[in-house]
Amino acid sequence: MNALHFDSLSYANRLKAAGMEPQLAEVQAFAMADVLQVNMQDLATKQDVTQSDLATKQGFQVMQEGVLQEFQNVRNEMARELQNFRKDVQQEFQSVRTEMAQEFQNVRSEMQQMEVGIRKDMQVMENSLRQDMQLMETSLRKDIQHLETTTNHNLLLLEQRMVIKLGSLMVLAIGVMATLVKML
Repeated sequence: MNALHFDSLSYANRLKAAGMEPQLAEVQAFAMADVLQVNMQDLATKQDVTQSDLATKQGFQVMQEGVLQEFQNVRNEMARELQNFRKDVQQEFQSVRTEMAQEFQNVRSEMQQMEVGIRKDMQVMENSLRQDMQLMETSLRKDIQHLETTTNHNLLLLEQRMVIKLGSLMVLAIGVMATLVKML
């Protein structure tokens, strides 16, 4: 640092010219010189300011590089995280697709089993209906045969009664004719 020059004699003379006692003016001039000397030691010079400015610029440069590096690190980390996230999402989609395919296969299998069961039930019902129809046919045939037999028997009885009645009518007609022949 460069020392700042303070003219204490000129300062004391001015104080004396202003009306201050010479002894007091000299004490004050020395005191002021001491104060300025102590305070000037801490006062920065142009070179100090230039060096400080350069150090600050270098500090900012280092900080800027650090921030830029940190940004790049964050970008890289975000890119990795995004890539991992994409992989996770793709794996999850694949897992869901696999589960859905398995569920579709299970549903198809269940539907096929149900179809087989329904076909068996339908076959059983068809066989049962066929048996019922055969029993009904047999029963109807028996009923028809019974009706035919009964009808034939009733017709035979009716025929016999008709023959008897016809025979009676013929005997009566012959009797009436014989009576008419005798009467005539």
